[in-house]
Amino acid sequence: MTTDEKKPSTDINMESVKEEIKRSLGSTSDLASVTIRIFGEEGVFSYLTSMTNTTYLMDNVIKPLSLAGSPLDKPRKDHLLDRIREQYLGVLTTETSNDLGHFTDLMLKGYAALYISGMTEVLMIDVKELETRAVTEPTTQSVAIGPKDGFTESAETNISLIRRKIQNPNLRFEKYELGEITKTAIYLSYVDDLVEKDVLNQIRDKIQHSKLDSLFASSSLDSLFQSKELSLFPTVYASERPDNICNGLMDKRVAIIVNGSPFVLMVPSLFNDYFRSPEDIYQWFSFGVFIRYLRYLSLLISLCMPALYISITSYHQELIPTMLLTSIAAQRQGIPFPVVFEVLVLEITFEILREAGTRMPRIIGQSISIAGALVLGQAAVLAGFVSNVSLIAVSLTVISGFVSPIYSFGARIRLFRYGLIILGSILGLYGVILACAFLLIHLARIEPLGIPYLTSSLSKRAKKGARNAA
Repeated sequence: MTTDEKKPSTDINMESVKEEIKRSLGSTSDLASVTIRIFGEEGVFSYLTSMTNTTYLMDNVIKPLSLAGSPLDKPRKDHLLDRIREQYLGVLTTETSNDLGHFTDLMLKGYAALYISGMTEVLMIDVKELETRAVTEPTTQSVAIGPKDGFTESAETNISLIRRKIQNPNLRFEKYELGEITKTAIYLSYVDDLVEKDVLNQIRDKIQHSKLDSLFASSSLDSLFQSKELSLFPTVYASERPDNICNGLMDKRVAIIVNGSPFVLMVPSLFNDYFRSPEDIYQWFSFGVFIRYLRYLSLLISLCMPALYISITSYHQELIPTMLLTSIAAQRQGIPFPVVFEVLVLEITFEILREAGTRMPRIIGQSISIAGALVLGQAAVLAGFVSNVSLIAVSLTVISGFVSPIYSFGARIRLFRYGLIILGSILGLYGVILACAFLLIHLARIEPLGIPYLTSSLSKRAKKGARNAA
């Protein structure tokens, strides 16, 4: 134990308890203290009204204890706390502590502290009540077929949602606290007889050695689980859908639940995960496979369409059929800007409209985005600022970017698209091919937690390894 750590005190009294509460919590307005007599002894309850169920505490704890037996019925002091727990607090979670610093930490988690004069320990009673959002349909991952429940900001609720879908005794939840200041509770979830032990140990090690000062959202943990190599693609999967996370747990992954965040993380995440949806297995197999490959095609369109359009129309017109080339040339007649400028202006305009639609009030956000895109696009074409074919190419690109079920993956692709546009405008098709080759090599080099990023699934990988070993 270092000199900076608090040493438990076994010599505590009423004044030391009050002094520690005052030192730790100050004069905060939600701190309450109630003095009562229990078996003739003076006792004091201290709790935070913002973190405890005050009505329940008063009716089911403080009132019964204040009416406890007479001093003649008082048990021995070394049995007093046990008598109180067994006779009056049987259904509540309790613990005792003689560490003055520890019990104030528990008060911040919704515990009420009971100190009885002459005792050497403080009795902590769990009476927390946190207002939480009801379980509703996910907002960022729409559901067409399948369960419509979504994670909430309550870790206990999220654990319950996972338990209901995987009713297996091997399902485990491990609790940790992260954030030197915030002390945020996080939970590791895995199926004990399925999870890759090496991966689980790496995750535990990263969490235990993290140096975060604060943690408010699960996305703040992304940097802990990034691949050792610089990764341009997301390697931490975040989802609001319990069925998504449960599928990952059955595929030997580890889920990370952060109290206060409606997004549950799944690590390690693989490239294929960002193109799968639980809905694929809720419908006809062939159609599910078709939709999945359609998402891959949409990725290529979103990534390469503007760059291919610029490079072909600027450097490789011989690849365009004569009739189509004539139509494109006629549409571009009178346009004062080069193709690359048209595309960049349209791309940036769509980015602004997307961001405006996201930040505006929900009632008007969607209508502003649609009306803005239609009005601005039509006005730009009529004014001779951009051509019809450029508007079609960029619009198809933007729409294709929304096909991926996970928003974070589509956001990364939007950034890569600008790089391909610049290379395509300078080097033509050679620049586009060079950029795509670089991305493929980069994908092959990513290994989150030692697992190749392009692996289809951990379960299939394990089966293939077993066959090779045999």
